[in-house]
Amino acid sequence: MPHDRFFTPQPLIQNQTIILEEEEAYHLVRIMRVEAGETVELINGQGQLAHANVTTIEKRSATLHITKLRQQPPPTHDLILAQALVRSNRLDTIVEKATELGITELWLFPGQRSEKEDLTPNQHQRVHSLTIAALKQCGRLYLPQVHIKPPLDKWSSLPCQSFYGDVDTAAPTFYHAWQQTHPSNALFVIGPEAGFTPHEERILKRLGATGVRLHNNILRTDTAAITAVSLMAHWQL
Repeated sequence: MPHDRFFTPQPLIQNQTIILEEEEAYHLVRIMRVEAGETVELINGQGQLAHANVTTIEKRSATLHITKLRQQPPPTHDLILAQALVRSNRLDTIVEKATELGITELWLFPGQRSEKEDLTPNQHQRVHSLTIAALKQCGRLYLPQVHIKPPLDKWSSLPCQSFYGDVDTAAPTFYHAWQQTHPSNALFVIGPEAGFTPHEERILKRLGATGVRLHNNILRTDTAAITAVSLMAHWQL
């Protein structure tokens, strides 16, 4: 992780001044103890990486002057993780690791066996904050989009080649199913801790998703999500 990398949602423009506030300013001033005159990196989750000189530091903010700017092209493939809502500690792990592994979108939806039906505003903000923290840590420049989706029975279609975790021993392995199509864009649907209901599996099949085995053992929901994203990211290289 670049220890001197900070996030702002603002557009980054060469030779312009930008002000960091709230969490990022606190991180810069109190945690990293950056001082006026030092150079740091700024990202905005939209493919921009800037080098900026810290000009002034206040108690709750910092002013920086952008001296160098680079724009990275957007990802060429969509990599979408659709995750049924799970317990907060498991969701934190999924969000963090999936961001590091390169997902372009994260869909969160209530499964029929999920213990919660929605995220509170604070939980939604935490998910957003976790994606930012993981983005800074792993060196990515594009922030994954987070979408709150309705239950599966409200879905009308899927945007690309899609798969879901199937514990049936007769299901094909993920590798075999992937080799049949070699999709440029892919979506993987993961159920909650207690898994999909038979009704949800019928919905996924009707939508065109392929049920696959990720492992010979039954994986926990967070392990399954990380495994699926890791494989898709590797195969898309």
